[in-house]
This record gives sequence, structure tokens and C-alpha cells, in this order.
Amino acid sequence: MDSNTPEYSNEQVDGAIDADQTAPRRAVTPTVLEAMKRARNGGSRDEVPARTLHKHPVLTSDRQNSETTGEEASDAASLSENEPSEIELPTLPTAAASQPPTPPGAMFSLSRWKALIGILFLAILVFNALNSGNAQFLGAQGWGIVLGGSNNTNNQNILNTINKELQHHVTPSPGLTATATQQITPAQYINLIIKNMTLDQKLGQMMIVQFLGPAYSLDISAMISQYDVGAVLLFTANNNIQTKTQLKGLISQMQRNSAIPLAVAIDQEGGYVDRLVNLDGARPSASSIGATNDASKAQAEGVQDASDLASYGFNLNLAPVVDVNTVYNPQLYGRTFGNTPAIVTRMAEAYLQGLQQSGKVFGTLKHFPGLGDVATDPHSGVPDVYRSKSQLEAIDWAPYRAMIQQGNVHAIMVTHEVLYAIDGSMPSSLSYKVVTGILRDELGFQGVIITDSLTMEGITAFYSEAQAAALAIEAGDDLIMGASTPQDVASMIEGIKQAVTTGAISTQRIDDSVRRILTMKFQMGLLSIPTN
Repeated sequence: MDSNTPEYSNEQVDGAIDADQTAPRRAVTPTVLEAMKRARNGGSRDEVPARTLHKHPVLTSDRQNSETTGEEASDAASLSENEPSEIELPTLPTAAASQPPTPPGAMFSLSRWKALIGILFLAILVFNALNSGNAQFLGAQGWGIVLGGSNNTNNQNILNTINKELQHHVTPSPGLTATATQQITPAQYINLIIKNMTLDQKLGQMMIVQFLGPAYSLDISAMISQYDVGAVLLFTANNNIQTKTQLKGLISQMQRNSAIPLAVAIDQEGGYVDRLVNLDGARPSASSIGATNDASKAQAEGVQDASDLASYGFNLNLAPVVDVNTVYNPQLYGRTFGNTPAIVTRMAEAYLQGLQQSGKVFGTLKHFPGLGDVATDPHSGVPDVYRSKSQLEAIDWAPYRAMIQQGNVHAIMVTHEVLYAIDGSMPSSLSYKVVTGILRDELGFQGVIITDSLTMEGITAFYSEAQAAALAIEAGDDLIMGASTPQDVASMIEGIKQAVTTGAISTQRIDDSVRRILTMKFQMGLLSIPTN
């Protein structure tokens, strides 16, 4: 992820259809005729529809003061004298039947009750609108949300259900308290959550989405409530960040409406990629920090960033950049700590330690497998990397290897480039050889792997979003970035489900990713094992 503006998607508003329906006309069927015969011959009147037994003229709305015509009287007389094989009666609207006049006092009382009900309905509408905000009040589903509120019934009770299940199955052993008996390990608790999730809910957890606007809009509401997305990325360019109060309120509302707490992300690097500059002032760039050659300054900057981010509700920072910049790349200008593996490793380690020491905000190393030797921006094309594997290991992967071995890395972002020494046929983010073969197996990373946005030109030039999402999961990625509308999420999930159906992706593979995501959330403090 970089300083470029993310791709937007236009919102679509569905128009309401107002249909004016009239009462259906009812024809006399043979069954009705038989009932009429039985009634005339002494049968039970209950067998005949009430409208066929009315002895007075049945009046239509435009003839309410007219009398029965001679033709109608003749038809009635013939009915009493002969048993016809078929009778045609007037087919009239339901409301046409004559009714006794309503007393004026009753009409006034009824109107007053209608007015009171209308006022009460309007009061409820206004109350919900004020609490929901204009963004929910207007739009394709705005009225439904205002009247009914947010709908996250798909899995809103997952954690409550699991907690109740734990309490139900726990019986204290002799000499032990109930609290001590029901303690389970984090791994057991996370497996229990996964066991209670549907496939759609699991795939939702594997989505990191973005949206337009500063309010809790229809799009983000649907992505959280209907598709159970696991993470949200906020951007200044998407107009998500305006004021401190607005930002805190937005993140708080997203968390309240999410059944499983969200990873709320931002790429706060400082320098040219400073998303909070208008709220907290400018932060120094990685290049300026690296130029001091003082690791304590990098650590202090990490502490400050964590404090700022946590105050709004962010828990995941897509930083630091650990690319070793050896050629001029305008995309990375000012964003790297240096041009040697040693300085990048030392400064990035210090920054990450400061960022994560409170336990409230986790960092993300990026952009694996390394953009330090390319000049093409993945937003506009696919960079080609021609370094040998030994060069990659000695330069680009050295910071990753050192920091992974320290056990302090929770997330790594994989970018889009073709690594000819490893896999010349696929972009790195979609390559099993790169993601699983190198990052998982050779470097030993077992945390969460996040794709860079699948909406970049380096991906969309070759694959649809559904294809790219499925290929990313096959490659070994955990969190899929790029969706910005509910339609995008639905398309990506459908692409993955098709791959599951064909056997290209196993359910075990899905469970492995969800387990890593939930483990990270547990380590963030977003999930906790129930004790009572």
C-alpha cells in the first residue's frame, strides 16, 4: 500500500417501486354454484361465500346510489326457478360491498387514533435517523436501516453462543471451582469459534475492505453486517478521516456492529504517507529517521504512532516499510529507512518494538518480496525483478528473516511483482512458490499474510477480482485487500467458494487462514477467553 489514491467504486441507489394495486376480481366457480344449490335446497349457509348470499344489490364504487336493473332482477328470478349450468355474476372489488354508515363520532375517534399512530411512527423514524446519521437515512437501503437498524444477525451471537456452550458443558471437578475448571487454551478457544462458523463467515473474516465517506455508510454497514468482514482499512483519500471526534465515532460504530471484533487498519508511515497529519500534526518520514542512525528515535516514533492510533481505535498499522532501496523509485521516495539491509533491519526492528510494546497496535512489514530494486509502480504495472535468489536472500529478504526470527512479527504484506528467480509466471502475491514456498516455508513466517490491493493495475490487467481472490488464497495469503463495496466482497467470496467447490482450495486451507487471523486478534486483545 502506498500514498496513491485507492480505487473508487460508484455507489448505486435502487429506486423504490410504488405499485397501485386494486382488489382482485372473483369469478363464480362450479364449487360456489354447488354451494348455492345446496343452500337453496336447505343446505348449510356456511358453505357459501358471504358475498354470494347478500340479498341486497351489490354496488360498485361508481354506482353506490343506483338501483338494481331489470336485467339483474330477471337473472335473479331465473336463478330461483331453474338450475343453470353456468351463472355469471358481477365481479366486484372487495371494497364495493355496501356497509352500514359509520357514526360521526366513531369517524372522529378513528381519525384521532390514526393521527396518534402517525405521530408515533414519525417520532420513531426521526429518533432512529438521528442516531443512525444522514448516511444511513438516505440511499438504497436507508429507510430499512433507519426503521430496522443494522442487521448483523448472521453471526452476531457466535461468541455468546460459544461462551454459553462452554458454561453448559463445564462441571466443576471435586475440589476445583467452576472458574478454574473451564479455562481453555487460546488455541482451543479459537478452534471452537472456527467450528461454529459457516464457510461464508470464514471467508468474510479473510476480507480487509475500504469504503468511501466519513460516516457509517450503507456500504460499510452491509460489508460488516451481511458479509462479516474481518478487517477495515481507512484512508484520508477515501474521505474516511476528517476530525478526531468523527474518526473515533466511526471506528467505534464499526466495532459495535461487528460480531467478531475488527482489525481496523491504516498505513501511517509518516512523511509523504501521513494519514493523520491534519489531526495530530506531521510525523517524520522513515528516511529522515534512518538518516539519524539512532534506533532509539525509531523506537520513540513507534511508541508515538501507537499512542496516536490507539486513541482513535486503530489496532493495525500497515508499516514499517522494510524495502532496501538500491535504485531510484519515486513510489518509495522518503519511505525506506535506508539502502542497506543492516540499517533497514536495525531501524525497522526498533520502530516495530515501539509500535507494539503497548499491545494495542500491531505493525505490518511490507512490501514482500521487496520493491527496492524496481522502478515500476504496481499500481500502474507489474514490476519485474531479475535478481538471483542469492541476491534476494542477502538484500531484500534479510530484514524479514532477522525480524521473523525474533518472533515479533504478526503481519506481512505481499506486493505484486514478478520474481523471475522464483516464479516467472505469476505476480508474487498470487504465487504459491513465493507466498508459501519462500515466506512460509523458507523464512518460517506463521503469522497473517496480507495482499496488497488486488485492484492495482498489476493484478486487474490479468485477472478479475473473483479470480485474483481465489488465486491469492491458493497461494497462501490470509487477508485479501481490495474490496470497496458489498458487490466487490460478494464477487471475491463467490470466486473463492467456486475454487472450494472444484477442490482447488480445501476447507482446511480456509480454516488455517481464519485461525491465523483470529490468533492475531486474540493477541491484540480483541478476543478473550470467557472465565465465568
